[in-house]
Amino acid sequence: MALLLTVVTVWLVHQQCGLCQQAASSLLTANTLSAAASAPLAVVNTSRSNTAPEYFVTITEDGNFAVGCQTFYPMGWNQWEWLESGAGAPVLVAASLPPNKTGPWVILSLTNNWNSTGSVDQFVSWSPTAQVHEDFFNDPTCMQLYQQCASAIINRVNYINGRRYGDDPTIMAWDLINEPRCYKCGNRVQEWVDIMAAYVKSLDSKHLLTVGEEGFYPSGDSDPSGNQTWAYNEGQDFLADHMSSDIDFAAFHHWPDNWLDNSTSFETSWVAKHVADVATLGKPLILEEFGKWVKNGTAADEAQRDAFYTLVYDALQMSVSNGSALKGAAFWAWYDEGQVGPEGEGGGDGLYGIRDTSSTFDIVRSNAKTIAGMAQAVPNCVLSPAEVPEAPECSQTWVADQPGTGFEGPKCNVDINECLRQTMQCAPNAGCINTEGGYNCTCWPGYTGDGEVSCTPSSQLLMNSDYTTDGVGTLSCEQGQDIVYPEGAPGFVYDPTGYLLTLSGRQDGGGSAAAVDLTGCQQACEMAQPECDAIVYNSVLQACFLKSGPSGESCQAASTACGSEQIDQPQAACAAWTMYYRRMGPASTGSAATAG
Repeated sequence: MALLLTVVTVWLVHQQCGLCQQAASSLLTANTLSAAASAPLAVVNTSRSNTAPEYFVTITEDGNFAVGCQTFYPMGWNQWEWLESGAGAPVLVAASLPPNKTGPWVILSLTNNWNSTGSVDQFVSWSPTAQVHEDFFNDPTCMQLYQQCASAIINRVNYINGRRYGDDPTIMAWDLINEPRCYKCGNRVQEWVDIMAAYVKSLDSKHLLTVGEEGFYPSGDSDPSGNQTWAYNEGQDFLADHMSSDIDFAAFHHWPDNWLDNSTSFETSWVAKHVADVATLGKPLILEEFGKWVKNGTAADEAQRDAFYTLVYDALQMSVSNGSALKGAAFWAWYDEGQVGPEGEGGGDGLYGIRDTSSTFDIVRSNAKTIAGMAQAVPNCVLSPAEVPEAPECSQTWVADQPGTGFEGPKCNVDINECLRQTMQCAPNAGCINTEGGYNCTCWPGYTGDGEVSCTPSSQLLMNSDYTTDGVGTLSCEQGQDIVYPEGAPGFVYDPTGYLLTLSGRQDGGGSAAAVDLTGCQQACEMAQPECDAIVYNSVLQACFLKSGPSGESCQAASTACGSEQIDQPQAACAAWTMYYRRMGPASTGSAATAG
């Protein structure tokens, strides 16, 4: 089956405690994330009594969220593929994640409406009785598959901390589905929500639950573009969809650019309408996603984004101050150092990326600090200690006393891939090869040294003259067999999730996984001796394949298409693949040092 992925809303929870006071003054910085990750937060869906479980989130009788004996207001951001990146996926569909960061608490969506991560249409493709996207919401097979998927996620045991997801305090809440769309389906989504909310609650009564929809209405003039809107037909009914007693809080999204209505009147009324309507449900409300384009060459600039964020946060602060339903908000999306926007948004900051150097981030930080100061004690509340098992530090297994190396897990017997986590200590021009409980640092061909402290050029430094070609854009007519790309070689990346193979369609082990130059491709071939006879390289894509047994006859290579239609960049021919043949002779060798 194809890989099924998720979308995550990430929350920093601000309350009157030492950790959260620190977070309020340094919102979303790397230090805050690391500190937050070490403090457990569990979520329980219970009515408020005089006794409140420690760390756990409840909803008070007056409709506030509370952590233990204090109210809290979740401030955060959204991020695609958090779990995939955390598991070490080398390539992501959406924006990359910052390197070497750990996360705070999350609202995790059990599936997604949109095709980029499989999800609804993937379930439809698996069902012999479903034909179109809309069938997902009432097809018996799709419904059974969704329940199996939800059960697999909720009952999975985290092998590092030993906790079942349904008991894990890292998860704040579940979304049933991210942004369900069911064209001209009547009340089918509502019926689906009622069934699936009850099922999820039967598996997990500890975490809060919401729908995850945008919050459209089936009639009236509140949707984007008023009473001329397309949103009538998308199958959502904000109030009806959140009426189930198994839905703990309401959530909505705000995408004025995506919805083609970026008028100030709509931006304002969309928030006000949901705050007013949800009061009839007696449930708290979270603006789960909101974002504003910054797009070069258009009027969509940072000043417009600042104004939109200010509008949203002013409404939030007013709601918290006067006791209205809106209790939190999460923007899309925070970009830390080293993070790159998706290709479809032009890379860089993408359309929505906000860095901590931007004026918009100053608004985010200021709001978080203000909201943090509004938290207060819950009257007549007694804290009850919570039993949340802590994962051991496993410091006795560290390599050279370096945290993040050796082993982890409840019994300190789960190997850490230091090369994947980037916790190894290897010299420049050395590759990292994971071993059980440690790692090897190996100087690449053409370099000598211990691999840990230094790798210096040797007399056998690999030169382009060691390889021949019949010309740029030529390949062997019979290219031979792909051979496995060697661990630790330039361009090699560990892919524990199999995600890269899913996206690229490559066979297991075939080709480089990261950008590599021509010399690095040749070094990989040297490390793959005696099997490697030739390399196939594309200088624009910076991609490399290793070959065994190509024929001596040359053929012209077809050109490769580059570009992205998503960012108005037309597909165009770029550099073609070229085969380079290795001259006969002994392989160049490096040297290695072992840690562990």
